[in-house]
Amino acid sequence: MKKSALVSLLVLAVLLLTAAPSHAWRHFHHGGVFIGVGPSFWWGPSYPYAWYPPPYYGPPTVVIEEPPTYIEQPAPTPPQAYWHYCPSAGGYYPTVQTCPEAWIKVPPRAE
Repeated sequence: MKKSALVSLLVLAVLLLTAAPSHAWRHFHHGGVFIGVGPSFWWGPSYPYAWYPPPYYGPPTVVIEEPPTYIEQPAPTPPQAYWHYCPSAGGYYPTVQTCPEAWIKVPPRAE
């Protein structure tokens, strides 16, 4: 009976030493308590990178703008054109090219 118990214990130890780490081993390795018999092996961290859930962006912001309002301005009136009269010559520019006194501005009139 002692011989069969010793063989069973030896087979169990060989199986534990040659088995690949399981998911349960990872949980024990990261903060739990693990009590075992035999040499210990460490294969590095079970999760080398922390996992974060994808970011949540929420619904897009909708901005409704009123179309621009254009106010049409009246066309500017052209500056008043004057005729220039020379009293001493008795005529208007450009018929009279020079005037010895100051020219007199006369508003144009329709003929």
